[in-house]
Amino acid sequence: MEEKELYLPIKKYLESKGYVIKAEVKDIDIVGVKEHHTIAVELKTTVSLKLIYQAIDRQKMCDKVYIGLPKSAIKSHQANMRQFIYLLKRLDIGLIQVSDNEASLLMESDGFDMKRSIAQNKRKKKAILKEFSLRESDENVGGMKGKKMTHYRERVLKIAHYLEEFKTGSPKDIKAFTGVMDTPNILQKNYYMWFKKVDRGIYTLTLMGEKALNEEKSIRSAKDKTID
Repeated sequence: MEEKELYLPIKKYLESKGYVIKAEVKDIDIVGVKEHHTIAVELKTTVSLKLIYQAIDRQKMCDKVYIGLPKSAIKSHQANMRQFIYLLKRLDIGLIQVSDNEASLLMESDGFDMKRSIAQNKRKKKAILKEFSLRESDENVGGMKGKKMTHYRERVLKIAHYLEEFKTGSPKDIKAFTGVMDTPNILQKNYYMWFKKVDRGIYTLTLMGEKALNEEKSIRSAKDKTID
């Protein structure tokens, strides 16, 4: 589908809403006017950063801005659709979809309420601050891929190091030595599959746990060499 094929369906839709429509007005794909209220619509066949840039630029000149996309473009962007819609809401940009020669309003935005957004995400902010305050190490590098250090992983590593040194241990002994208060829960859930029970209430490291510790030592050694 070409951009010009989006024009007529969107024109008809906006005219049904009472707008007088004209195309290519000062480089804007579609301009609509209704009782001194102006709207702009930028047409594209794919979702791109360039489209967002253009829509933001049109906000300097028009009361309301929309982007017009074919349904196929929106469908191809489905995996990131939630984030895309959030971005449009944040920027106060509406979204018009064209399918089978018919246009429909997929999303309207009437201004982003930052205070409401913050209030709705208090739990996430609290979780970030908790992880930040409890994390003991600073081993992660911004932008890194793969395994990342978390407060949970730090606790699991302490238990693993204990079992590496003493070979076996009970939850009570490990907890007393490492200070990891939720040792029983960590050993029972065994999320990383690093531990195994060898007797009633006695644990040891699995081969997977031993391998993880060796990998951690290699990473630390490489990091120390880099610092030196």
